[in-house]
Amino acid sequence: MGLSPLIRPHVHAHPTLDTAIWYLHLRWVAVAGQLLTMLAVAWGLKIQLPNWELLGLIGITAISNVAYAFWLSHLHRGGLEYGERLPTDQVVSSLMLVDILVLSGMLYHSAGLANPFALFYFVNVAVAGAILTPAWAWGIWGATVACVTLLLIHTLPLAELSNVNQLAASDPTAPIWTIPKLGFLVSFATCSGVITYFITILTGELRQREQALQEAEGARVRNRQLEALATLAAGAGHELANPLSTIAVVAKELSRALEKQNAPEAVLTDVALIRSELDRCRQILDRMTSTAGEAAGEQLQSVTIDTFLCETTVGLREPGRVQIKIDEQVKTLTNLLPVQAAAQAVRNVIQNALDASQPGAEVAVSATRHQSHWKILVVDRGDGMPADVMARIGEPFFTTKEPGRGMGLGLYLTQNVLRRLNGSLDFESKPGHGTTATVILPTQRN
Repeated sequence: MGLSPLIRPHVHAHPTLDTAIWYLHLRWVAVAGQLLTMLAVAWGLKIQLPNWELLGLIGITAISNVAYAFWLSHLHRGGLEYGERLPTDQVVSSLMLVDILVLSGMLYHSAGLANPFALFYFVNVAVAGAILTPAWAWGIWGATVACVTLLLIHTLPLAELSNVNQLAASDPTAPIWTIPKLGFLVSFATCSGVITYFITILTGELRQREQALQEAEGARVRNRQLEALATLAAGAGHELANPLSTIAVVAKELSRALEKQNAPEAVLTDVALIRSELDRCRQILDRMTSTAGEAAGEQLQSVTIDTFLCETTVGLREPGRVQIKIDEQVKTLTNLLPVQAAAQAVRNVIQNALDASQPGAEVAVSATRHQSHWKILVVDRGDGMPADVMARIGEPFFTTKEPGRGMGLGLYLTQNVLRRLNGSLDFESKPGHGTTATVILPTQRN
């Protein structure tokens, strides 16, 4: 059931940087159109116009637009992003009021409302209603009505436009295309075209913002899932750490006792296997708690890309298969990172590439500079991934590995760490052509 119009909440428009820049371009188009119209009327139609007065009014629009452009540029350099609201509504609103007054002045000097270009009042009113607050939009409308009223009272006539009734073409001997007819056609086509263009741009921006809101909502849900899984992983790590430590101590004492009693070699081998598997479990738990988010409290360290990539190879099952290449430009970029957490995140990506490649095949890891970021590419020689698998990358507990070789949490937790560091992880893959993973890590400094 919809809300009653009387109680439905209102969403008021405000000028944003996007619409402000669009309005800047529109004003430049208006300046160019006004100049071209003057030239066409004076030279093409041989109509005498008060050129200096009209040029002065066009100059007001041009000069104000130059100042407006500098103001928007200053805001953008100061950090205002596209789509964000301007710090004040008064600048755009005042410029629209100036445009109404300039248009009224030009019409005053060129036959007033008999001039077909009076239709452009509707463009100004439509733009104001779309991007300004209701108070300012109604203010622009009121100013327009006041200007039209004044033009009805007094204007400077032009002989060629004095008889608007020529539009009716009541005289059968009159030419088909008279000056008023041509002027009305050009004005109507231009005015309706501007309104159509503006409405399509506006609706396009609305669709983009709606999509951005949906993506933001999806990201918020995913972040909640990440936080829940991080809490689960960290809790499981703590709960399992104590009994595993106890088992490790008992296994060590058992091993010593069996050695003193000259136990069979097979028994000693089994006990050694238990201890090695316990060490492996402890490493997995350390990685789980670190990757799940406990490393958020890790002390930040300044590190070079060489040192960082060396750290990522520690703990890999086959580090000799990893070929690292570092671009000279990125070597000058140091980064302030929780090294263990970030290295573990990239290590997961490299280990997945090793697992996906054919036995003995190399995995290429290259580091380049992307703006002021680290860009790390991990390229494997595997079979690649089909589209349905690509669509599920990063889902918790989803894995293509054989049972017992992974739980499907590595990439999920890796993305968690990279998001916390304002980084990203993307994949590009085709069946039969391997996979390329791209890790972006923004650089931070002390």
